[in-house]
Amino acid sequence: MGGKPWHYFVPHCTDINSALQVLREQEFCAGRYGFGALEHFFGNLENFDRDYINSEESPEELIEEYGNVQAAIEAVLDEYGSEGTASILDMLGISLVPESSAVSPISRNDLLELFGTDKPTREMVESILIEEQDLDACEEFWSSISRGEGRYIVLYTENQPVEIFFAGYSFD
Repeated sequence: MGGKPWHYFVPHCTDINSALQVLREQEFCAGRYGFGALEHFFGNLENFDRDYINSEESPEELIEEYGNVQAAIEAVLDEYGSEGTASILDMLGISLVPESSAVSPISRNDLLELFGTDKPTREMVESILIEEQDLDACEEFWSSISRGEGRYIVLYTENQPVEIFFAGYSFD
């Protein structure tokens, strides 16, 4: 299938890993992994090969079967295997350097190069990284992320952290 990009905006939390884990649980409970994640990011997928859907059980059924959300997420990750879920579920934690199955921060130098500031706003991230208004910067950012990796950027309003932007690529 090939790696697919994903991104999320969440409220700021000083503990980035806590914000990541809350997001993973929310996306799991909403069923936005596997086919659900692809449909969420890319819209109508009527002609998509639905064999990509691994689990026949709903998130609620999986939580009941495994006892809690984290155990259910682990079961889904095991079921999807090396292809991953095409979502934030594939990111297990935070790393200071880019590595598989982890989200790492963008360096201050990279922030300055991409946005002209080390305190970018949501509007900057949306225009450059999502709407691709600066194609070179957009390509530089996305090409720096390998399949199965993620990045995060703390977003600011009036010099105060207000959100976290998580972005990455699916494994396959």
